[in-house]
Amino acid sequence: MKPILPILLLGVTLLFGQTPKALADDDPRANGAVVRHWVGEYRNETIASGERRGGEKFDLLVHPDGSRTISIASDMTTRNAWFTVVLRNDRNFRPIEATAFYWNGGRYKGSGHFVVNDDTVQAESNGPLTGQQTNQTTIPAKFSIGLHPVSADGWHTAQHDPKGDPRQSISLYSVEASSDLTKPVLGTVVPLQVEFVGEETIDVPAGRFVTQRYRLAGMNDLWVHGEERIVIRSDLPSRGLRYVLTRLTDSAQPPRD
Repeated sequence: MKPILPILLLGVTLLFGQTPKALADDDPRANGAVVRHWVGEYRNETIASGERRGGEKFDLLVHPDGSRTISIASDMTTRNAWFTVVLRNDRNFRPIEATAFYWNGGRYKGSGHFVVNDDTVQAESNGPLTGQQTNQTTIPAKFSIGLHPVSADGWHTAQHDPKGDPRQSISLYSVEASSDLTKPVLGTVVPLQVEFVGEETIDVPAGRFVTQRYRLAGMNDLWVHGEERIVIRSDLPSRGLRYVLTRLTDSAQPPRD
């Protein structure tokens, strides 16, 4: 029986254009697609007692062209809901593309895929009751996409002009994510009031952060940190709920095993 090692070496050389020795000499820590990488986790709790209501995790990547991709898993335990979303924005936080999968009320609502083309959003939805539907929506030059997980809410604040009035109205492409399965996962443009409250240093389980505090729609306070606009805390007093950041790690490259 002839040894198979020469055949394996030949196969690797044909596939990668180099021998295993050369592959071993490559730097496994370098990834030209990623400049910075953040991983975070939130606890969703009641403001009054701190009782856990769910949680959320995110991976945020910054790419060499300045664009950003955030992947989010949102666990809303008390609503029997789970949202899985991915959002890509350009260096100025203008949305490029998004995908969402929604479970709500213990049932699968459906998915939506959204692609921005200049002044329109092309949307496609698939759901167990609604089937496949598409639509096209005209959007302004400056807008944000509302997919509903807290992790991406800080990106809405990038549309607030720091040289303008503290209270401003921005355009939000809001995606349907309710427990009503008869409504497809499509979006509509609505106004969103964004108010800059001030700069604050706050403490959360993940540590101490210098933040900018904003108020969305007059009812949801966000404490946002750094150039990636990471949400450190989100309070919704009208519902007695809060998200607090419990873990945040960063690196120049994604972690490797």
